[in-house]
Amino acid sequence: MPRSPEQHEAMRAATRERVRSAAVRLFARQGYAAVNMRSIAAEAGISTGSIYRHHATKEELFDSLVAEAAAGMGAVVDLFRGPGDPVDALRAFTEEFLSDLSGDGDFVEFFQLMHQAFTQANGAPATGALVERNTELLAATVALVERGQAGGSVRDGSADELASCYFALLDGLVSMRSALGERCALPSASTVMGLFLREGDDG
Repeated sequence: MPRSPEQHEAMRAATRERVRSAAVRLFARQGYAAVNMRSIAAEAGISTGSIYRHHATKEELFDSLVAEAAAGMGAVVDLFRGPGDPVDALRAFTEEFLSDLSGDGDFVEFFQLMHQAFTQANGAPATGALVERNTELLAATVALVERGQAGGSVRDGSADELASCYFALLDGLVSMRSALGERCALPSASTVMGLFLREGDDG
């Protein structure tokens, strides 16, 4: 029996996800320059010819990962710039981040890959969108902290320093999770939020 258009699309979507996951693993572990389309296809368990039905080049595939990361950061920027309570916005993102970090997916390797692309390049194609979104995210976080301070819900101190410490903490947790796996004792969102809350306020 011939497959329906819906079945064909479902199969294509599944293959695209396998290619994406394989690319994330190889780029993160071996570096952009050392990976080619043949190795990604082999890691994904498909033929080399098949992979080109989804991405014409390695650069295009990598750019799609950068676009995915940029879109994710853009969503966080929108959350932080929204009209809601600053502490609630920070807690919502923190909880989502820790949930992703504790999951079984490729969040850790994807995060590390984008971090490498942003800080080191490593021969990867231009990541202007990633740099732009990262700058926007940091600025949005600083503004959110300042808004929380003005409203009395966030502790006093340099908003720039608090934002830097926050993201350094998240980066460090990713590194620990990568090194220790399930042996890594991830903190609760409440523990992380202690960075922002006034003394005696458990949020």
